[in-house]
Amino acid sequence: LLTAISVERCMGVLWPFWCRGHRPELLSAAMCILLWALSCVLAGLVYFVCDLGRSQHCGMVLGLLCCLNFCFFTPFMVLSNVVLFIKLRRSSWQDHPARLYTVIFLTVLFFLLFGIPLSVQIFLNFFVYTNFVFEICLLLASFNSGINPVIYVLVGSSGKFTFRGSVKVALQRVFEDR
Repeated sequence: LLTAISVERCMGVLWPFWCRGHRPELLSAAMCILLWALSCVLAGLVYFVCDLGRSQHCGMVLGLLCCLNFCFFTPFMVLSNVVLFIKLRRSSWQDHPARLYTVIFLTVLFFLLFGIPLSVQIFLNFFVYTNFVFEICLLLASFNSGINPVIYVLVGSSGKFTFRGSVKVALQRVFEDR
């Protein structure tokens, strides 16, 4: 989903008129449904092949997940965010929703710092298993999962470290479409 959000925001900045006038209305919803379905299929595949079956195909399934993560999702996410960052830095157009871009940038940054190590460790488990490193990677992935609401609230509270007001107002500030 982070990849889809990053690519969609990048397209919205690079081709704003196409996104407003010619982009299909249900494209975002359809992509979310497809990505959730893919996620459920892959998670189910790992559960049935690796956890229940303990079959020899578990390595192949985990390899497929690592390949999808490293060769497809992560490069698109990084590339679209780099393009978005460069475009916004060079742009004299100051009417872009800075809070939303800040949230996307921070979410992707924390994913790269704390979410990717678990995928790297799963890949390295094919060669050597280190229990301590794997547990650290799980801890980092857990931190990555919990940091997104904190990012939303901090960015939505106008960047002030003392948060006053409701969480609902902070979230509305982050996701408002100007």
